[in-house]
Amino acid sequence: MNSRHLGLVAGAEMLYERVVTSPEAWNDGAFEEWTAEILSDGPAPSRDVAREIRRCVRAAVKLRGFWLAPPAGVPSDAGDWRTRVDLALGIRAWRPLLGIAQAGLAEAPSEEVFHETQRLFREVHAATWMDGVTFEVWQTEHAAQP
Repeated sequence: MNSRHLGLVAGAEMLYERVVTSPEAWNDGAFEEWTAEILSDGPAPSRDVAREIRRCVRAAVKLRGFWLAPPAGVPSDAGDWRTRVDLALGIRAWRPLLGIAQAGLAEAPSEEVFHETQRLFREVHAATWMDGVTFEVWQTEHAAQP
């Protein structure tokens, strides 16, 4: 099981949720503290994953700016936190999370990371990835490739 990548995805989702529901609670120091905490919680991530975490933070900064002063016509009660993320940034916010999941699949594949990659792929591309394929089949096919 690769809980590190799953934990990073969950941590980034939690960051987004907190930022869009309480943007006034976030400042540069809070973002720096979050980044230091998530990167130090467990083994050091690969360069690719660290880059995706930085992209998540940049997205969260943009989310904060958007929800501190929403544009005219955007209701302040715009739905759940995922809807708020989508209204502000759309798929751009979800791409770094997909990158983390894909890195997890490449670095230490597990069934949980496989399913998380499927979920996030749908979120980013509005299409299914490996629909109907089990982790075991994917792993066998993936291992057979040079």
